[in-house]
Amino acid sequence: MCALLLLALGGCAARGSAAHDPSTLVILEAGDAGSIEPLLTNQYYAFLYQNLIFDTLLGTGANYVPTPKLALRWESNPAGTVWTVHLRSGVRWSDGTPFSAADVVWTFDALIDPKTGSPYQGQYAFIKRVVAPDPRTVRFELSSPNATFVANALQSQWIMPAHVFAGIPHAQIRTTPFGEHPIGTGPYALVRWQHDQECLLRANPLWWGGTPRVRQIDVRVILDAQGATDAMLNGDADVDDGIGAEASERLRTDPGIVQVNIPDLYTRFMQINFHVRGLDDVTVRRAMLYGWDREGIARGLRHGTATVASSVIPAGLPPWHDDAVKPYPYDPARAAALLDRAGWARGADGVRAKNGVRLSFTVLMPQGPLDNDIAAEFQADMRQIGIAIAPRLIDYATFIQETNASKFDLAWTGWGGAPDPDQLTLLDSKQIPPTGNNYGYFRDPAVDRDVEAGLLTNDPVKRRRYYDDMQERNAQNIPVLFGNNENYLAAYRKRVHVAGPLMPGLYFYTNVTDWTLDP
Repeated sequence: MCALLLLALGGCAARGSAAHDPSTLVILEAGDAGSIEPLLTNQYYAFLYQNLIFDTLLGTGANYVPTPKLALRWESNPAGTVWTVHLRSGVRWSDGTPFSAADVVWTFDALIDPKTGSPYQGQYAFIKRVVAPDPRTVRFELSSPNATFVANALQSQWIMPAHVFAGIPHAQIRTTPFGEHPIGTGPYALVRWQHDQECLLRANPLWWGGTPRVRQIDVRVILDAQGATDAMLNGDADVDDGIGAEASERLRTDPGIVQVNIPDLYTRFMQINFHVRGLDDVTVRRAMLYGWDREGIARGLRHGTATVASSVIPAGLPPWHDDAVKPYPYDPARAAALLDRAGWARGADGVRAKNGVRLSFTVLMPQGPLDNDIAAEFQADMRQIGIAIAPRLIDYATFIQETNASKFDLAWTGWGGAPDPDQLTLLDSKQIPPTGNNYGYFRDPAVDRDVEAGLLTNDPVKRRRYYDDMQERNAQNIPVLFGNNENYLAAYRKRVHVAGPLMPGLYFYTNVTDWTLDP
């Protein structure tokens, strides 16, 4: 990740004229990626670029149904342990090299090799072997059936060019310049990238899907929400990806702007580092939830575009979210009583302590107008119950680096995005880095059992039992301080004709190749 800059709109390159070029789609983002390397990145802005430059084996259609992409057909044996994928012919990488099964084999070999250091290596540990019987066929051999194989391996994993990495050990992938100069089979190719300012992409003339109707995409980075809204109202931008509630109110004044408001598949929460003394006490964690006015955030700071979360599985995923698990209500008196009974006594400065351990923590947060306000409210709420919070607001690049390295007490982050209840890489004790994304060192054998067993069956009734049990246990053991479930809000000018389904968790730009732009 690269640092985010507080940019006035005029500080970005090539502003103004491109917004009125009928062949250029101007998108505003609140941050930038540090790398476009698919094996090593785990944040939204990298995913945005990867979705445009690379291809997955399968696409996602209405109701999340898999559709052909680099693969035309796929089938499994009756046990679900061997999957055979038949690839499309005539595909070329953006440098002209033919695409083949060898690229798929290399991608997954690197992904599941611990030496690569992928944050998703543990999530794919069930893949035993990937082989290419011929240049147009790939066979996946699994150690056990996995309910997320199609959604994760086939629909979500971007395929990389094996020829670019010929002779390079997996341990050295992160040292290559590929993340800055990617080569893909996707609809767009990178033209210019000025980190934290602008990323320009142009239609890939070798794309197997033909020529995208949107010929050029200009992604401009601007952290200042007011500046982004001004750009939309002035017509200097076509799309603002991920607007806030206040921006939504301002943009409603312009009849030439359309807004998107759909439930998101992310849960926002305070991630907990269980190696930090005090936070390892479940009574403290429960008291913090009782003492945190999350309803105030949902109704106040987010103007009713969020709800209070009770689980890491978002409320926007009704087949899997357990409505029987209720959010902790805001009750600071109850929080204080819990801490009193557990022996956490207030000191002269009002901060509680026990056996030499003070309830004083730093919360890591990415810098942003709304995050600043959330930090201030969280600090005030915790102070009321005798817990000292020191917010540390930093640029998004540093935030990702430090959370990935578990250098935090608490971190305001989130998780989700997929229409599946799988939480293995976040919560399983075997997914502690470098294997997975359990950066807080959470351990619960019963949760391990649930998230592992939930992947071994495709029976929705059986899976529901495992994930309901996981949510009930999490409500008691508090792996994270559940925050909010937010709606995804975006805005685009009416000159943009959006095509394809808009579904929770699906990238807004998934079908951008079918969009059209008026002059």
